[in-house]
Amino acid sequence: MTPETDFDRRGFPGDWDVLADDEDAPAPTAEIGNPGPGSPPTLVILAAAWADGVAALAVATAALLALNSLELGNPLAALPWAGGLAAAWWIFAAAVSLAIRQGTPGMLLAGVHFGGKVAPRRIAFVVAAAALTTLLLGLPGLLGARRSPLALACGRPVETLSVE
Repeated sequence: MTPETDFDRRGFPGDWDVLADDEDAPAPTAEIGNPGPGSPPTLVILAAAWADGVAALAVATAALLALNSLELGNPLAALPWAGGLAAAWWIFAAAVSLAIRQGTPGMLLAGVHFGGKVAPRRIAFVVAAAALTTLLLGLPGLLGARRSPLALACGRPVETLSVE
């Protein structure tokens, strides 16, 4: 028995490794924890908050490593300064990415954004809600994509980013 014969007998199509646009393919069904099309699972909402926290910690870590490599003294003494730098960077990055890409840096890393343009007058409220959600380790995200503090502050639901 040749490997090709065994392969064909198992029912795999011959072109299993080819990507094709199949418009007749059935639409994907909603999974558990995914209430509808375009609505991300709750775990992704939690991951967005965690990613925001990791992004801020990365900036603080980079600042401390830079101070350590320059040998300017005890880098742990500069920990409050590095934390303030990370917070300022995250607030600025979140406001800019909300205005341009409709999501905080963590939301975009997690593959979600708001369902429409964020109103300029709501950007500060969304940044504050995202900061609070991050400080609470994403637990308010357990309310779901439509009832999370982020969605309430923005006035739009959180949706999955399209890959097109």
